[in-house]
Amino acid sequence: MNKIWLDVTSILGWPRPAVGIIRVEAECAKFALGHLESKLEFCRFDPQKGYVRVDASEVRQTLDRIGRFRQPDEQILASNPIPSIAPGVSSTARLATLVRSILQRLPTSMRGPVYRYLAERREAAHAAVNGLRELRRAVRAWRKPLARMTQVASSPVAKELGLPFSSGDVYVSLGLDWDQKNQAYIAEKKYSENFKALLCCYDVIPVKYPHLCVGDVSAKFARYFADIAWCADEIVCISECSRRDLLELLGELGAPTPPTTVIRLGSDLPKTAPQDVTSHTKDAAGGRFILFVSTIERRKNHETLYRAYTRLLDQGEKDLPKLVFVGMPGWGVADFLADLQFDGRVAGLIQVLTNVSDNDLMWLYSNALFTAFPSVYEGWGLAVAESLANGKFCLASKAASIPEVGGDLIEYLDPWDVPKWAERLKWYFDHPEEIERAEERIRTQYVAPTWENTAKTVFERAETLLGQQRREMHDGIEVGTLIALEDKERWNQKEYDAQT
Repeated sequence: MNKIWLDVTSILGWPRPAVGIIRVEAECAKFALGHLESKLEFCRFDPQKGYVRVDASEVRQTLDRIGRFRQPDEQILASNPIPSIAPGVSSTARLATLVRSILQRLPTSMRGPVYRYLAERREAAHAAVNGLRELRRAVRAWRKPLARMTQVASSPVAKELGLPFSSGDVYVSLGLDWDQKNQAYIAEKKYSENFKALLCCYDVIPVKYPHLCVGDVSAKFARYFADIAWCADEIVCISECSRRDLLELLGELGAPTPPTTVIRLGSDLPKTAPQDVTSHTKDAAGGRFILFVSTIERRKNHETLYRAYTRLLDQGEKDLPKLVFVGMPGWGVADFLADLQFDGRVAGLIQVLTNVSDNDLMWLYSNALFTAFPSVYEGWGLAVAESLANGKFCLASKAASIPEVGGDLIEYLDPWDVPKWAERLKWYFDHPEEIERAEERIRTQYVAPTWENTAKTVFERAETLLGQQRREMHDGIEVGTLIALEDKERWNQKEYDAQT
């Protein structure tokens, strides 16, 4: 019996509460455990071993571990052991996990200052890691022509890598593939072993807007998207915007354009009981607050809200609600975090919460006045959907896919227009009855997509590929292995010639 193989590399090595891409992989794994055990297997990618089967019990333990995270860091016991990390996880993630583990062992009084010291130097650390990574790639390119670098399956090492898939199976990957997988290896083995691949595109932001991402990643991601185009039999995209961006990029790269399907990400989170919410979260949020849920990085544009608040304060506004940021610090925000720390105008008014559990997050959504989402560009905008699913109005950026999420139920602003953000924030603070009207419209008109339906759509596409594979094998159709590999080789040679 042919199987669907769900890759769970990303969640196995994830050291924090589920966010974004991790939540997609986790929710699909959870659905598979409850509905697809007879026809589905789990796997992970190990750079030294290849693809390795993962037992369902390990996946259950991983989902339970991700769901148990509590906030804040200071409440984690110092006696916690250093967690193990799956071999497929990037070196950056391994280093971050090790640092967090060391911090957990420090006395409570020392953790805050040490964490702030490291956070302010996070960007420099990322730059150093990226510099070493690029040096390694340069050495590899010097030792081996680029045109042959992608022929991984033909190398002696690749021949030793494991592959538990059988002819006729379908491989599904929804995780952090650009850091953890080898798409060239998947493509080579897919054609030689005759299985199909269903992959995912969240966004093409690193290529479309590289200045909003860490380091010089444009070339790396252009290559990644070209590779998945050669590798995938179908690509699921999380919005119409992402699909348009992907197809446009593949056209520019001269890569194939496999079939694409748009899936809607779920926005439902488990309801929480008051006793399950940490006192730290309640105390930090206070009695009156607005909420912005997102990793703190340049693209998410926390600075617009900060500057809108300082503008209102400079105009003499009093008794503003707290502004609560929920998310881990990302890259490019050292100066911004320093501003929050040292700007006396916002002392006690802007609160950053990290490692927030789902229980605490649901409480924050339920008790916020409303939410804000000024992101410069999104593949979807999950926090907007979660806000609506909790009946909360959102003041959001009008960029990219965000209007696909909110429709006509929320208000949209230019993400860079700080005076307008200040004006509209103040207007809603002064007109709570308008917030109530907006919430009533949301309650009566918004139908929240569920993670169960997201997973169903993904696995329905995988089932379709299974059926297609069976028909091809039954009819004795060759998948075009030699033609595909020859085309890939010509594309590689063309790229190599252009660069040399």
